[in-house]
Amino acid sequence: MSSVKHIPCGPCSFDDVTKDAGKWCTNCEEGLCEDCENSHRKSKSSRNHKVILIEDFRKIENVSISQVCEHHGENLEWFCKSHDEVLCVVCVPSKHKACSDVIPISAISANARQSTALSELEETIEGTLQNVRRCMKNRESATKEIEKQEQAVKSMVLETRTKINSQLDKLQEKLLHELRSTSHTCKSKYIKIVQKLKSTEEMLTKLREQTIHMKQFSSDIQVFLGTRQVNKRIVHEVEFTKSEIGASKDYELKVSIHNLIEKLSNEVEDFGKIMVWESAINLDFRHPKFDQAQIEINVPTTRNISNIKLQLI
Repeated sequence: MSSVKHIPCGPCSFDDVTKDAGKWCTNCEEGLCEDCENSHRKSKSSRNHKVILIEDFRKIENVSISQVCEHHGENLEWFCKSHDEVLCVVCVPSKHKACSDVIPISAISANARQSTALSELEETIEGTLQNVRRCMKNRESATKEIEKQEQAVKSMVLETRTKINSQLDKLQEKLLHELRSTSHTCKSKYIKIVQKLKSTEEMLTKLREQTIHMKQFSSDIQVFLGTRQVNKRIVHEVEFTKSEIGASKDYELKVSIHNLIEKLSNEVEDFGKIMVWESAINLDFRHPKFDQAQIEINVPTTRNISNIKLQLI
């Protein structure tokens, strides 16, 4: 199904008849079927109107050109050269009565297609369009540059993080190595005294058994001498053990974290700061020169507002 909007014939619609228009009158601003277009062309009041194909009308359908005065709602039919204004029949006597160069808009627009104003308008549009595209291209390039900078900053952040991680890993391993070494030294001292105490324990256990056996089976003289000798060994061993115990220490392992590491974990709130350096854009938007076109119209000098008479026809 075609989605093209059908343009109805204006005169036929006035008579409640629905017919598609094949032509469009730009002066009447309505569509014309074939029959109405023939009548329109024959009529004295409209035979000079510009009639175009509906296909061509669709090209200008969305071009908004008002031919009605925004103040009075009347058709724009006059042009004041002094004030460079288009006027309706109400504007002329109300605001431009004293102007001597008010001429019909049909006269001023006779050569509009070949006018300097239209040429300059086309050049202005083309020049502005080129400016806009140049600026778009510049900003698109700037956007890509920002994306590159974003990736560069991201890479720097990740690389910095990797370096910090690597350095922290090294520092951690160094500290843990020191911990293992220190712990081993402390444990070695504990083990050494334990081994001595264990040796003393074994000796005392053996002396206890010997004393029991001596008491049971030895003679009185042997018991007397043995008691003195064993007691002497015990006293010596006790003194030696007291000396060893007195010289031994208790150890408590703690750690003092470097103040910078402490600050990193407790005080540092940002990995870094993203900064934006602004500078004036090195891009000029070249404004095309809007000159008032001077259109030379071959209009009789005697035809001005002072000698125009309105007649009822």
